[in-house]
Amino acid sequence: MPCTNALWQELLLLRELRADRWAAQQVDPLLLAESLLLVVQHPVMEDQYCAAFGTTSIDRLEERIDALLGESRPPETSQSLAWIGLLLGFAPLLTMFFHT
Repeated sequence: MPCTNALWQELLLLRELRADRWAAQQVDPLLLAESLLLVVQHPVMEDQYCAAFGTTSIDRLEERIDALLGESRPPETSQSLAWIGLLLGFAPLLTMFFHT
């Protein structure tokens, strides 16, 4: 197939982005981006392999770091939206008392 390598590289990038997104839920995304830069800056030993070195293009690394830094995760906002949704869900039950 003519585009097999390009499709494989795209699949690898999407998997790395998904793994980065999961890791960013566990730790601070800025710390994760800094760690990724540190791993790439240091030379790799012969018996080890790092997926960040698997490509000749720096674009993939930049895209991963941009995705990490571009994510905004406001847990307080999502919590407040959940409470507002819950209150709006019970609003019709509260209005029944005023109609009797």
